[in-house]
Amino acid sequence: MAKKRSRKKNTAAKTSREPFLTQKDRVCIFLLMLFFTILAFFRLGNTYAPQTIYTATQEDRDIVLDFGDYIGIRSVYLYLNHEANRHFTLSAFNEVTRQWEVFNSSAEASSVFAWNKLDISYSLRYLGIVTLDETCPINELVAVTTEGDVILPQNAQEYPELFDEQQMFPEVSTYLDGTMFDEVYHGRTAYEFLHGLTTYETTHPHLGKSLISLGIAVFGMTPFGMRFVPAIFGIFMIPLIYLFAKRLFQSTFCAAATAFLLVFDCMHFTLSRISTIDIIAAFFILLMYYFMYRYITEDTAYRSSPQALRDAFPPRQVYLPLALCGVSMGLGIATKWTGVYAAAGLALIFAAHTILHNPKKQTLRLFFFCCLFFIAIPLVMYVLCFIPVVGQTPYKNLLDKAIQSTRYMFSYHSNLQATHPYSSRFYEWPFIKVPLLDASAALDDTHVSAVSTMGNPAIWWPGVFTVLFVIFRAVFKKDKQAAFLSVAYLAQYLPWILVSRSTFIYHYFPSAIMMLLCMGYTINCILCAAPRKTEEAAAKAGKSPLKTGKVPAAGDQTRAKRMAVIVFYLTIAAMCFLLFYPVISGYPVTREWGKHLRLLKGWVLVL
Repeated sequence: MAKKRSRKKNTAAKTSREPFLTQKDRVCIFLLMLFFTILAFFRLGNTYAPQTIYTATQEDRDIVLDFGDYIGIRSVYLYLNHEANRHFTLSAFNEVTRQWEVFNSSAEASSVFAWNKLDISYSLRYLGIVTLDETCPINELVAVTTEGDVILPQNAQEYPELFDEQQMFPEVSTYLDGTMFDEVYHGRTAYEFLHGLTTYETTHPHLGKSLISLGIAVFGMTPFGMRFVPAIFGIFMIPLIYLFAKRLFQSTFCAAATAFLLVFDCMHFTLSRISTIDIIAAFFILLMYYFMYRYITEDTAYRSSPQALRDAFPPRQVYLPLALCGVSMGLGIATKWTGVYAAAGLALIFAAHTILHNPKKQTLRLFFFCCLFFIAIPLVMYVLCFIPVVGQTPYKNLLDKAIQSTRYMFSYHSNLQATHPYSSRFYEWPFIKVPLLDASAALDDTHVSAVSTMGNPAIWWPGVFTVLFVIFRAVFKKDKQAAFLSVAYLAQYLPWILVSRSTFIYHYFPSAIMMLLCMGYTINCILCAAPRKTEEAAAKAGKSPLKTGKVPAAGDQTRAKRMAVIVFYLTIAAMCFLLFYPVISGYPVTREWGKHLRLLKGWVLVL
């Protein structure tokens, strides 16, 4: 009977224990994800694009168009396939002299999977387009008259692949129907992986581009298809940071506030809607730090139990997060080398925790465990990410391919001397000194469609002070959570001091994610400080909660007021996001609107 009663008591204790994620947490996560999903997929990109391919070669490089009569041709538009920087000679046939007259011997189309304009401005019947490169794959060709009308050549049937998707030609070409910024590298390479073509972008590991190719495989090589996977990673970063913040602060309000800041961060929004690997790398970096924190908290709780003295190795709930941390680290490094910066921070955190808490008899077993999950498995992942790579020269085997590619990547990044009008240095990033203009297209005389990569000023600028506050708490108050967040932030940020190559504001994004957690930490400190101070004041007045058995109402009131101030700030952050939404999303906006948003002198948000 005694055993049965004790079991009932244990069962009652388990059922009464509040779960980690409450119903409020689930509702908050669902609503934040739903809102951002709508934001991310609204005008993400067209679900269609020219698909059939006409390939001009050195043996068959002439394209001759017959318009039936003399007509003024203003321009032709070429939708290039995967080969960029194609060169052409443009000429008109003179029916009097019976000669071809070249009027442009150096025409160039540079952007892949986008509409490229070649100026003609010539009255002619026959237009000759001669490709000068070894191969030139073109998905579609559109001719436009001086009146702005699309005209189909009378001999279009001779080039069926060039004139079978004319309805896809837009009145104005924007990000909706073509590539922008580094999509010409990452989206293009994802397409090449699917078709076994020679890999163009070889300056980063290839897991991220392989993942992007999944969206292309399902939805086709369209703007929507190549941006689908980054959007999914941007969406799932929201529940991940929510879970992280909930474990850090044990507060639904603080977790929701932290995830809310991520939802309304301009850079998170833009990187989730562009076919590049940065959002994928940032997701894995956040994931590896999340699992490291899980390990530390589980291990600390386990070390405080009597069972820890008897076990030769911690139970599954302790070492499983550590194993998942190592796997996440491997995924991050296989996506982008910035994962190595995160790995250095993880190593520092893990070493400090192990030295302070781990018994010597378990250290050797833990060492072999870490060799497996933090060295062997990540190395295997890294090598495997090179499987889809097709090189100009053959490789001996997969390992040789990985080694040669790694050497090339290191040489490329260490010797890169290129400049860019939107490049910026590491000390300018937290202050959003130089936003990155990804795309800008004039819709008419007054309206433009622009996409910029930048932080939300209402989040990033206050975020600088919260990072300093967290570092202060780590150094002078010996706060372990603050120390964890400080290392996570600085491990992503400080290495860029040593980088001399051209850098951009999006390189700050992994640090910015940790900055949001620092903001959540600061919010938690503000809320926790309110009742404590009130209780101290009540104790001095002889009304201590220990004597009365009640928490002073003034404490609840103070906390409520501070929560109201924080909600007010979050509202301002959301409103700031909405103000900048047109210039970070490509939504049509007037040039004047873009100029009014220039909070700093050097900002170029529209052209």
